[in-house]
Amino acid sequence: MGLSNFGRLQVWCFCILSFVFEFQETGALVSPQSSASDQNLVEQQLGYLPPNFLRVSAWTSDNSPIAIQTYPLHGGAPRRQAKATATPTPALLGAPFPTLYWLTGPAISRAIAELERKGCIVEFEKRLNNEPLEAERFISCHKQYANARWNSLKEEDRSLLTMDNSSIKRMRNMLEFSGVAGTDFLSQQLEDGSFVASVKCLHAHYAHYRSTSPNEEVYNPVGFWIHEILQENFSDVVL
Repeated sequence: MGLSNFGRLQVWCFCILSFVFEFQETGALVSPQSSASDQNLVEQQLGYLPPNFLRVSAWTSDNSPIAIQTYPLHGGAPRRQAKATATPTPALLGAPFPTLYWLTGPAISRAIAELERKGCIVEFEKRLNNEPLEAERFISCHKQYANARWNSLKEEDRSLLTMDNSSIKRMRNMLEFSGVAGTDFLSQQLEDGSFVASVKCLHAHYAHYRSTSPNEEVYNPVGFWIHEILQENFSDVVL
């Protein structure tokens, strides 16, 4: 049964008050797992602390942040947040932020940008198209990413995202069904059973790989390949 208008209003009030309280207390939607020291390190890397920062999700061997986990809402640059709140109903939720794991380490980010310039995205897509097992892992990691993002939302935010509103429906589809880097991974599996890989943003794939255990049955193969290349060709970058 859907929420009544009064029920939706109650959820909205609780959501807004909760967000305002947390932001006033911490300056961001910080998880209890995060310390002031962690926040300072991230702020040094990025120049600011993202408003939807939750925690550092991956560390280098010398204890510097590699990636952070963010809340799927209330994120992005001020201009993006202002655009998201321009109409009343989406304003209840703020700007959607599908990047669950955000690469923050500057040296690693520069190295991965170099891989992108050298055409690694095309090479990875060819490999996925030619290796069925890796393609299956690739789709599974997208599903895991989408599930983790959706499950990280507060219950009241998930309730708001079920409202019958076209803008919110688009937002929900983005947050619940897109994979790493907002990829529409379901469209990569064709009706005839074939697979056409599309890899977006190596930074996002590596952040996902490092933020989740590589020993898990489901892992990000693109992130794993990036890690291998970084180990072999960027000895000066601390991983």
